[in-house]
Amino acid sequence: MKLNGKTTVALLVAVLFAASGCKQSMVISRVDYSQPIESVLTPDENGIVSDVKQGMEFNMLPLQYMETQDTTSVTTSELRYIRGENGLFYMTAPMYKHVYLMSPEEGKLELREQFKIDEKGIEKPAFNQRDNFVQLVNRSTGERYRVTPEGIEKENGTEKTEGQ
Repeated sequence: MKLNGKTTVALLVAVLFAASGCKQSMVISRVDYSQPIESVLTPDENGIVSDVKQGMEFNMLPLQYMETQDTTSVTTSELRYIRGENGLFYMTAPMYKHVYLMSPEEGKLELREQFKIDEKGIEKPAFNQRDNFVQLVNRSTGERYRVTPEGIEKENGTEKTEGQ
């Protein structure tokens, strides 16, 4: 039996459609996205921060604008962030009054929530990964906060602040 060119192409297309229709999808459940150690990034003069280890680069000036309503120049020497187990990023910087909860989207980080830390700002922030939450420490005062996607709470239990 001899096949002509059109028949061969039609047969090949039919086989490819049949094979692609049998393709199984795969889902991996219970993924923990948390990074064990915070990243401390230094912005350049344009506000760009690069984390080679985590494979991420972005402009931090929108965060600065949320804090200061100013983007004429970079006003912080560092940006600190950590990724929680659900894949969300917790970000802050020295003297910032908030922790910003950012959701990774295709080609962008989207503000999901902002949590008020203190009206004076946090002088020397540091993030730690803990079971089921991210801990924020003010290294200058020793104050500790429990941060989750639902809110921020002083670890001594005296204050609780929902997203603002």
